[in-house]
Amino acid sequence: MTIDPSTPPALFSSGDEPTLDPDAPRAATATVPRQAAPVDPDPGTALPLVPALPDDLGLGDPAPDARVEPPSADAAPGGWPWAVPRPLAPVERLARRVAASPLAARAWRHAPVVLIALAVAVGGVLRFATPSHLWLDEALTVEIARRPVGGLLTALRHDGSPPLYYLLLHVWIKIFGDGDVAVRALSGVLSLATLPLAWLAGLRAGALATAHGNGDAGTPRRVARATLLLFASSPYAIRYGSETRMYSMVVLLALAFGLAVVRALEKSSVRRLALVTLATAALVYTHYWTFLLVFTVAAFLLLQSRRRAAYRRPTLRAFAAMAASAILFAPWMPSFLFQMLHTGTPWAPRVQAQVLLDTVFDWAGPQSTGALLGLLLLGGALLGLTARPNGRELAVKISGRMPGRYLAAVWLVPLTLAWFVNMFGGSAYTERYTGISLPACLMLAALGLSLLTSRRWRSGVLVVATASGLIGGFQLSRVERTQAGEIAAAIAAQARPGDVVAFCPDQLGPAVFRALNRLGETDLREYSYADTSGPALVDWVDYAARMQRANGADFARQMNTVAGPDHAIFLVKADGYRFLESSCSLVSEQLGVVRDGSVLVNKLPLFEGAGLERFSTLR
Repeated sequence: MTIDPSTPPALFSSGDEPTLDPDAPRAATATVPRQAAPVDPDPGTALPLVPALPDDLGLGDPAPDARVEPPSADAAPGGWPWAVPRPLAPVERLARRVAASPLAARAWRHAPVVLIALAVAVGGVLRFATPSHLWLDEALTVEIARRPVGGLLTALRHDGSPPLYYLLLHVWIKIFGDGDVAVRALSGVLSLATLPLAWLAGLRAGALATAHGNGDAGTPRRVARATLLLFASSPYAIRYGSETRMYSMVVLLALAFGLAVVRALEKSSVRRLALVTLATAALVYTHYWTFLLVFTVAAFLLLQSRRRAAYRRPTLRAFAAMAASAILFAPWMPSFLFQMLHTGTPWAPRVQAQVLLDTVFDWAGPQSTGALLGLLLLGGALLGLTARPNGRELAVKISGRMPGRYLAAVWLVPLTLAWFVNMFGGSAYTERYTGISLPACLMLAALGLSLLTSRRWRSGVLVVATASGLIGGFQLSRVERTQAGEIAAAIAAQARPGDVVAFCPDQLGPAVFRALNRLGETDLREYSYADTSGPALVDWVDYAARMQRANGADFARQMNTVAGPDHAIFLVKADGYRFLESSCSLVSEQLGVVRDGSVLVNKLPLFEGAGLERFSTLR
């Protein structure tokens, strides 16, 4: 090929290459002008390559090498533009030095492990960090658990709960005491114990997805990591991991129950079937809503035994192991039947079917971050139910895939049953009871997020979900749940020995009673509206009928007589409780007729808000 310096260079659009045709005339041959040799840039000024985040932990995505953008041709009119090096900014110079450090490179490779550990650690700390005083349910739980075992079981008969958590808390109090931090720490420990089980459950779900062609070789570990992070940062888990109630234990046992059933289906050994029986019994001895979860799983086992002959023997054996838990539950059956007939949940209103969707956003925490996390959980759950990777795309099957459709069933069927019971049976539907379905929902969402084909999207969405959950959990952990501490402090500042403290409704009694005792105020006379059991407990037996028979004016006259002319009356009250209507306001009005009244504490819009009024000695 001849090079003619008088011929201008041929130009081609980006991405186009000339086709050399040997038959074409030589006159069409492109020529290029002579030029100076390119100047090598100073090695000290070359831009560093950005190291890629390793994917061995599923959080990173190899980033493309950083390229030096060529400056404009005006920078070097006489030669190749990129022959002129660009001076490095201080930040770029620092980045180059960090990238060249073996220690920094090692830290970068281990960054995903550090981030996971940090998220788990923050979620763990938040489970123990609430400064709130104990509210009604917590104070009731501690008061029941601290009694001797016989008195504990008798009190539970009037409370409406099964005994396992209370017996465990009874032992815990014997060892660590009944301080606020001590009694709440049990739930925190139980909540932390769910994390290794969440990892194992996610690993199983990912392995099932891969075995059915709905994932690749890396899916099990990605699902396990995502499940661990969603559990560690779950606002629901953080909220009830810092509360002296059985809800964190329910989540733990639901995971253990699911793993036990899956293992028994894989191999029906006596040991594995015995674990199914024990896990089922532990569930129903912890909270009665767990019956809904047990019934759902039992129904699916029977359905599978009829649909697929190959599964008949293991499914029927697992079903029999679950049914055998009835033998272990038999000693509690008389108390259970009494509770079902006389306690129930008289405070619970009916809810609409929309509550099934609202539950996910309730799990996701406060509205500021809960809306985002709720959408991510629902979106991930939808992908986990219907999608599988197909190259760089996702193939969607509306009827669902394995194991997504089973996780969706275990999530939604118990909640649907609970809604039907609320509508037609009068039982409560409240967010704190729904922990029976939380594990299946989080696992399904983790599965869906792990199926995203882009590493950047997988990592980014999981980071956003984890951060949103931790922020929401932090907000929940810092919220004061009751005014019991403020009210008790105000009473202690003004009360004299022998003064009367009256609670209307009686549900305000346990939290304030506990707070007063911890302040050393044990020489006051305390009474609860329409409840002869005293302020430390609430008698839920035939509660609605008893409240409807009670009269606010009669209670006011009784308190006035008890106080006499020489003692003041402190009225702890709040309106808006079901079946009481305006009874508590009537008590206040009647006392105001015969005594001078003043407001010491105004009711705040808290989870358990209440006001305090003081009525002086007789005029």
